[in-house]
Amino acid sequence: MTHNSVEEGLARARELIRPHRRFVILEHEKPDGDCVGSSLAMALALDKWGKQALIVSDDPHPVIYDFLPGQEHFTRTGYLDLADFDADVAIFLDCGEPERCGRALPFAQKAKYWMNIDHHVSNTKFGDAVLVDPSAAATGEILWSMFRELELEIDVGIATCLYVAVLTDTGSFRYENTTPRVLRMAAHLIEKGARPQEISELVYEAKPLSSVMLLGEALKTLEIHDGGRIACVSVTREMMRKVAATSEDTEGIITYPRSIQGVVVAVQFREADEGVHVSFRTRRAVDASRIAEMFGGGGHPRAAGALIKGKTLPEVRTLVLEELHKFLERDSDPVIKA
Repeated sequence: MTHNSVEEGLARARELIRPHRRFVILEHEKPDGDCVGSSLAMALALDKWGKQALIVSDDPHPVIYDFLPGQEHFTRTGYLDLADFDADVAIFLDCGEPERCGRALPFAQKAKYWMNIDHHVSNTKFGDAVLVDPSAAATGEILWSMFRELELEIDVGIATCLYVAVLTDTGSFRYENTTPRVLRMAAHLIEKGARPQEISELVYEAKPLSSVMLLGEALKTLEIHDGGRIACVSVTREMMRKVAATSEDTEGIITYPRSIQGVVVAVQFREADEGVHVSFRTRRAVDASRIAEMFGGGGHPRAAGALIKGKTLPEVRTLVLEELHKFLERDSDPVIKA
């Protein structure tokens, strides 16, 4: 997005925030750290501006983010009657398209104006105020810029939420989207009271036993394909029943096959009632979002996913591995074909 477009988006966001009082914040289905941190930070900022803010999500927040402030602004679609809240402005955070917020969408459809704040390159640029910047590492980074432009005093609560947003979407500042600007942002948030060690422990080192046991089950399914370029693991419903795991417990499993030397694409297959969830993590030479798009999904260049319906997990694994082989031969950087 051009600098002018960013400036126009900020100006329009200012025009919508200042005169209006009631806001509804929409998250994408299965919200991650960037989505959760950004929505809570936005709600806290609106609260400081004297506005009413309600976060409506189709899915619960992962329990590892329960320590974040602003939870009083959050509710699930099944716990609120549509008639109970009329918003002037709906704010979509980290959503490439309106439909990504699932059954929460009707709450936005009642609002007069829509604000779209996101960093996905696939964003459809919907809404009355569009603040989409694919060069940003996280939606939280865009909010940080917006709050500073609007001269909001970032307190420790907002700083903590924004720090979680950027921490998780940069892989603890390890991914290639870790820019000098991101590190300056992190330093500023620490100056405002965010506590890196505590946040890191709560996000990454407070896993339930079921999560670790599920990891052990999943690693038993590890397979290496394509001369060591592809590694995959599977998570079945039976495994999850065996260790009393939830879908939250599958987070982070895919980082293990990706860490194997020589692997350029890691794949995780997860069996669910609605179909088979397929997650992709890649090295720099391979665009994970392009792979996911082949199966009707999307995401980031290094992390993406898709939901494949109507097939069993073994059928999906065969299909995906075949298509991945073709993709690597056809579209990847020559360095990984050697």
